[in-house]
Amino acid sequence: MQFPSACRRSAAAFAAVTAVILSGASTPAFAAQDPVKYVNLGDSFSAGWGSLAPTAAVNPAFGSPACLHGGPDDVALLDQLQSVALTGDYACAGATVGATTSGIPTIAQQAAKASLDGALNSTTGLVTLTAGGNDVNFGQIIAACAADTSPQATGCQAATAYGVQLANGVDVAGTVGTIRGYAANAKIAWLGYPRLFATAGESTTVIAGGGVMSAAAAAVFDKGTDQLNAALAAKARNAGAQFVDVAPKFNGHEIGSSASWFNLGQYTQFNFHPTADGYSQGYYPAMVSSIKPSQLVKG
Repeated sequence: MQFPSACRRSAAAFAAVTAVILSGASTPAFAAQDPVKYVNLGDSFSAGWGSLAPTAAVNPAFGSPACLHGGPDDVALLDQLQSVALTGDYACAGATVGATTSGIPTIAQQAAKASLDGALNSTTGLVTLTAGGNDVNFGQIIAACAADTSPQATGCQAATAYGVQLANGVDVAGTVGTIRGYAANAKIAWLGYPRLFATAGESTTVIAGGGVMSAAAAAVFDKGTDQLNAALAAKARNAGAQFVDVAPKFNGHEIGSSASWFNLGQYTQFNFHPTADGYSQGYYPAMVSSIKPSQLVKG
């Protein structure tokens, strides 16, 4: 029987491979894949602040009381993936993008320290950070909104409007450029902030505003968070970084909901920050689905 030429070529190729195997010659192995080298920078939401309340520790990368962090958090979970290898976590609670007199390392200072340590360099494949909340005085806005009992939350509106104005001045491009200067080949992922308060009408709401502020003020504050995220997202994308929106993952788990993922209680230094569930079920899945770390691995 005459085989088509394509079949004859396939049969010949199979015979050749069989001969190689029978002769004891080794076949080429697939190239091993190294995990992507990963550095974390940022503020309290990157530092796992609140994940193990009331525990707080000095970040060993700095050895300074000014740089505090929590954990384990989404960063630790990301490091557990086979495709990721954390080379340094430099995030500090209270960190800012702009200059500060607090003694807490800014994002640029964190990046410089990571570079000095050899953790952040041309082999780094991924850098994550949250930043901007402290630059717009997040805590002061919460206080202003909590104190506002007016029907339309006019004081809260003024405070959040000023915060949005400050957000428009956050130097995201300069920060991304600084990181890029140390790690030219890294994917830079700028993470957003979750909405903090359950608002009236949500199916999971127990108390709109969580008992912290009025329902009207809570709605204004959450809108301000959306505006902050929008400003950061636009700036990050224009600078060539990726913005990771975490807010959808926290829907139904805000302060005041029946299943809150936020600290609120006697450990006041952790209030308004995610719990361990917030980091593991909110931030972590948002990071994995958006960043897709396994796709950053190179053979």
